[in-house]
Amino acid sequence: MKSYDMSFLARDHGFAGKIRLSERVMNDCMFVAEHVVSERGVTPIERFHLLLQSLAGQLSGYPAGTQAVRLTHHRIPPSGNPHQPLALELEALVVQGDRQHGDYLLVARHDELNHAQHFAA
Repeated sequence: MKSYDMSFLARDHGFAGKIRLSERVMNDCMFVAEHVVSERGVTPIERFHLLLQSLAGQLSGYPAGTQAVRLTHHRIPPSGNPHQPLALELEALVVQGDRQHGDYLLVARHDELNHAQHFAA
C-alpha cells in the first residue's frame, strides 16, 4: 500500500513520532468538489488539517502502548459526492521495523489494511 509521510504537518496537531497516511486517505481529503469549496470556504488542505485534528483528539483517548485502533472521521465539509457517506472509517496501526520507513503510525481506511502483513514487517 502506498503511503505518505505526514510527520512534519502532524506535529502541529500534537503528533510526536512518525505518521504515514495511506494514499486513499490522502485522496479523500484532497479531492473535493469545487462548489463545496466555494460554498463552505474550506479548502482541501483545511480538510486535511481537520482530519489530523480529529485523529489527534481520538488517539489521545487511548493508553500509551496501544498498537491498533479503529476510528471514525467525519468529513467536514462533505466532498460533494452525494453517494459518499459523511463518516470515514479509519484504522491507526503502529508499524515497527519496516525496512523502508522504520517505525511509524499508519493511518488507512479500514478496508485497506492486511494486519498480518504489517505485523510481519
